[in-house]
Amino acid sequence: MIKNRSTLWCGALLVGWAFDILYWSKAPGISFAIHILLLLGVLAYLSWKEDLKPARSSYTLVPLILVFSFLTFTRQEPFTRVLNHLLSLGFLVLLILSFQSGRWFAYTLSDYIVSGLRLLLNLVNLPFKMITSSTEGEKPATPDREPHPGGWKKTVPYLRGILIALPLITILAALLAEADPIFSNWLGDLIELLRLEKLPEYILRLVLISFWTFLAAGGLLFALLKSKEQTLVGVDQPWPPRFLGSTETTIILGAINLLYFSFVTIQFKYFFGGEKNISLDGYTYSEYARRGFGELLAVAIFTLFIIMVLSGITNRESKRSRISFSVLTGAMTAFIGVILISSLQRLALYESAYGFSRLRTYSHLCILWIGVLFLAILGLEITQKHRFFTLASLAAAAGFLLTMNLVNVDGLIARRNIQRLKVEKAALDTGYLNTLSDDAIPVLVSELDNPYLSRVEKDEIGAVLACRAFTLEKDPKWQSFTLSVYRAWKALEENPELWEDLEVVEDEYWNIYVEVGEEKFYCDNQGWMD
Repeated sequence: MIKNRSTLWCGALLVGWAFDILYWSKAPGISFAIHILLLLGVLAYLSWKEDLKPARSSYTLVPLILVFSFLTFTRQEPFTRVLNHLLSLGFLVLLILSFQSGRWFAYTLSDYIVSGLRLLLNLVNLPFKMITSSTEGEKPATPDREPHPGGWKKTVPYLRGILIALPLITILAALLAEADPIFSNWLGDLIELLRLEKLPEYILRLVLISFWTFLAAGGLLFALLKSKEQTLVGVDQPWPPRFLGSTETTIILGAINLLYFSFVTIQFKYFFGGEKNISLDGYTYSEYARRGFGELLAVAIFTLFIIMVLSGITNRESKRSRISFSVLTGAMTAFIGVILISSLQRLALYESAYGFSRLRTYSHLCILWIGVLFLAILGLEITQKHRFFTLASLAAAAGFLLTMNLVNVDGLIARRNIQRLKVEKAALDTGYLNTLSDDAIPVLVSELDNPYLSRVEKDEIGAVLACRAFTLEKDPKWQSFTLSVYRAWKALEENPELWEDLEVVEDEYWNIYVEVGEEKFYCDNQGWMD
């Protein structure tokens, strides 16, 4: 066990108490990044106190944790925010698992599963062991030494001091309250806070603080005591036996390649024939697109899974079998490249017909990073570095998420849907624009002078801005601060003339709407109603 037990419990209590301060009855914002930073600080301080040095490769995880945790309060688009939270927590778990060994980069999927289960078991086991060992480890009394006073006798002086102090504090506080009105208000707020009807809430908050303290203690103890004890599959223990022969794998990969060859042959007809060939077969652009891009994306992901599984279970002892496997997977990668291009083309057709949406934007970026991952897997297969397949997948996931943060998904949707009016003669769905997060507000403000917007469309976007200016929380609690809301509020504050002629109304049913001509635009995403 560790030497500085009281320091560990104080650090864990600090992390648990911070959970209550940062999250209770507060919208998430900068609080998550602060909590992660606090936990890293406690871990660093404890390792210094225990004279334990983390592995060098573990240091590379720290900037990744910080980057994705700080990105959680820069974007408001829901899917991007959720992934930022999950990936920062994932890298934090990796740091705890490999704090002293530093072998996280060599984890395979099996190592992730085994190490994760081991961490879950120790999150409860390690703090419990430390508590029981601290009570059992007390030295018994000897004839030469007086026994230490029991727990109750130690507590009596503290209780006596509190009982004497309470009436004195009450009298002095009453006198000070009479002397200063500001102090009197503060004291009244404190008494209001201690109302008995809030007792169930306080008990629940205390239970949650205790839970997170215990959990934090388990994670800290694992990093300090167990993270060096790691056995990796294929390094410290042998790989599971490869049970599939090279002949069977060749047949499987060959059959899949033939299927892809026939599909790609048909696709080239549409690559070079365009709308004419699609129309001859009885499809419109939108019908052709709608039938395809999701399924093609699923084919690419499933193929990647097939390659990784076959690579792990196929017996390839001879040089010929290894070359055959690499050639067949290389052919599959080339075919998947064409399929991904076809999927992108169908997606572009769909966007041309119906505009950009969140799902279509996710798919666009996902297709690009799946292509990068296929090339990485092929390179690792050719160089026989199969252990790093999982690391390549993790890197692709991080790259995909960073790209989503950089492009600003909701801002991109707003900008592209307005700019496509230059080419497409389609109506702008301002009701959908109103469903976008605050990431889109600065873009809507900057695009409102776009010459391709009609007067009606400008009024509708003005209604969206008026709704957001009315409903946006202007002074949130500091724990809920986000850069996205701040930028949105600044853009609205600096351009009030864009909606100053529009009146925001709240009816008797608490529905908030903007009147534009004879129509009502409801701010709660109901859209336009006559």
